[in-house]
Amino acid sequence: MHQILFGVVVMVTILETFGTYLAENGMQNVIYYNLVFVYLETLLLLLFFQNVYPNKKAKKYTALSIGAFILWAIIYSVFFQSLFVFHSTSYVIGGTILICCSLYFFYGIMKEDWYHDQNLLGLPMFWIVTMIMFFYSGSLLYFASINFISSQNIELLGKFNIIIQALSVLMYWVMGLSFYIPVWIERKSKIIGK
Repeated sequence: MHQILFGVVVMVTILETFGTYLAENGMQNVIYYNLVFVYLETLLLLLFFQNVYPNKKAKKYTALSIGAFILWAIIYSVFFQSLFVFHSTSYVIGGTILICCSLYFFYGIMKEDWYHDQNLLGLPMFWIVTMIMFFYSGSLLYFASINFISSQNIELLGKFNIIIQALSVLMYWVMGLSFYIPVWIERKSKIIGK
């Protein structure tokens, strides 16, 4: 799980740096955001969920979701919309799947007692899934409505974009630091215990 999330954080950092460079030089960057942000990141996060779930049935459904999303990506990119136009429909589908995976994770915590003997605040998976749920819940509405916002509301769109960027920074920051939270909690409890 640590390697998957480290890969996501590094991949997004490279994408944002390269995408900004292309945009500042007047070059097209949408294809990279489609391939990396819309498709590859979604697939890696689904792979993360597949590793998080302790039961085989959930792992099987997550694997089916991965296969279905890959099939959708290929069909949609080849037959319906060019990769040079942002695939907001695919983003909404992927985001909805990730929100459902997050909800099932929380269901497993509450109803199936997956981590009944552990402190949830010390679990990296809890923090990561919480941030995935938080980010995709907010960004889903933004990207679902982006094609329906008129050019007169560009200023409003820019303000929402700042909020979504702040949420994404927070999510990637938590992904990067979540595996150190248990160490911090343990160290803090030792200091308090003294």
